[in-house]
Amino acid sequence: MKNSLLSPLALLLCSTLFVGCSGTMNSSQPGMASGQATQIYIQEPVRTAPGVVEYVWEEPMVDVVEIPPGLDPDGVYYRPAHQSIVEIRQGRWKYYTPKEQR
Repeated sequence: MKNSLLSPLALLLCSTLFVGCSGTMNSSQPGMASGQATQIYIQEPVRTAPGVVEYVWEEPMVDVVEIPPGLDPDGVYYRPAHQSIVEIRQGRWKYYTPKEQR
């Protein structure tokens, strides 16, 4: 009776060891099974369709102006010396032209 119970148990133990160890085969690269081919994908740059216009944002042109102390332009109240930011040109969207077309 011991032999009939021992042989299936030994067979189960041996098969578990072989199956468990078979996953650690040596391969050329970690994480890849031997004989598996590697694939390299090269992505080409996106081409815009003819007639499509791309825009770029041009920053506004600003200047810092020193304002002296004195009465305001209407002459109503006194103001101390300060700096003021003046917008010379507003920001705008303009057509994008690559350097080789300029």
